[in-house]
Amino acid sequence: MKRSVFCVLLGVLALGCYSDKGLSPPGNIPGIQGKITFLNAWPDSTRLVMTVAMKHYPAGITDDDSLLDFITDAFYSGGLAYSEPIPSGSESHNYRMSLEPGLYEWILVVWFPDIEDYFFGVKELGAYYKDKEIDLPTPVEVRPGVMMEGIDIIADMNNVYRDTHFFKTGRGS
Repeated sequence: MKRSVFCVLLGVLALGCYSDKGLSPPGNIPGIQGKITFLNAWPDSTRLVMTVAMKHYPAGITDDDSLLDFITDAFYSGGLAYSEPIPSGSESHNYRMSLEPGLYEWILVVWFPDIEDYFFGVKELGAYYKDKEIDLPTPVEVRPGVMMEGIDIIADMNNVYRDTHFFKTGRGS
C-alpha cells in the first residue's frame, strides 16, 4: 500500500514538472562568459579559485576591516555573485555566470589560501580590463536575456605573493 502511494505521488510530481520544451533552456539567461588565462604556477597553498562579479568596486578601502564590511554588505545586498570553483592547476578556463541584469563594476578572479583564517589571505589574481590603458577594471552592463561574451581575464598566480590588500588599487599595483 505504501509503495503504491509513493509511486502515485512520484508520478504526480513527474507530471507537474513536465514541460513541452523538453531539455531546451527556459529562455535566454542573462550573465557573462569568457576565458580566464592563468599565468605562472598554482601555489600548493591554494584552497580554491573562482570568478566573482561585484556591482561596486571598493575604491578607497585601505584596511581589512573595511574590506570585510564591503564584502559582507555586497553579499547580503545581492551585489556579489560568484562562480563554481575553477579546477586546480588549470592553464585556462572557460567560465559562464548567470547574473541579474545590471551594472557590474568589478569582474575578477580570486584566490583563497589553504589556511584556517583564509578570508584575510584572499587575493585578486586579475580582473576584466577591456581598455589596458585605464587602471580600474572595466564595468560590464548585463542586459535582460543577454549573455555577455568576451569577458576575458588574465589571472596571474604571482599576485598571491603581494603584500598589498585583497584588491589592486590599479593595474600597476
